[in-house]
Amino acid sequence: MVKEKEHTNVGIASIILGILGLILYFIGLFFYSFVDNRLYGMISGIILSIVAIILGYLAKKQGDNYGTYGIYLGVLVIIIALITVLLITPTSVETGYY
Repeated sequence: MVKEKEHTNVGIASIILGILGLILYFIGLFFYSFVDNRLYGMISGIILSIVAIILGYLAKKQGDNYGTYGIYLGVLVIIIALITVLLITPTSVETGYY
């Protein structure tokens, strides 16, 4: 029989924060687009993804595979944020709307 490795709470928290960061980023990007404070959702998503990367690294040091998935989700949000900033910035400067 193969003994299954138990996952740590840090690895599970890393995945949850990565998913929440992704969801909050897209909520801030698309659903608050008509409100001046849409950056709050996007920034909170980025902050949660950074915490997911840190927790994922800690879980990976403990040997938990969930830590790797949390790191992937956190990096995905940061890459999407960078692409979004590069695509939105020229139109925001021209129209005066951010």
